[in-house]
Amino acid sequence: MIPSEKLLRYLEDLAKEEHPEINGKEYSQSQVILAERLVRDLQKAIGIASQKPKLSRRRAFIVILEELYYDVPKYPNDLTLDGIHRRASQRFEFSQRSLTRFMTPEDVHPKDPCLFYENNGLKMGNYKVAIAHLLSYSHIYFQIEEAVGSLKKTYTEILLC
Repeated sequence: MIPSEKLLRYLEDLAKEEHPEINGKEYSQSQVILAERLVRDLQKAIGIASQKPKLSRRRAFIVILEELYYDVPKYPNDLTLDGIHRRASQRFEFSQRSLTRFMTPEDVHPKDPCLFYENNGLKMGNYKVAIAHLLSYSHIYFQIEEAVGSLKKTYTEILLC
């Protein structure tokens, strides 16, 4: 019998391929993602579900910020990272402990990244990598589909900056 974690890792790797193939039979990416979701749901149903998904603190914050504020042009003035941290820690296990680099939600996930990172190519590159990872595994990290669409739009914009 194959351990479910090993099966999930294999499915995650298959989902990265453009034309996933198993034993000579080709599958679509959506079929692979559906299989991955099925395995996760079965894990939960029989009580062997893995812990929370692991993400860097910044990526977890981006997920929460995007889900809460994907449809507004600007973050509320009273929004702090403490509230975002509480929500993120309920859903994700952080792979990094440091929180010193980011002081405001705009530092973590700017609403206009092209303007925000206009003079800092390195930070823009790090931001692109974080967004690309979240989009690659959006079916694991996001609960609100509209937020994924909004993040895809943002990613397309930053590729054109």
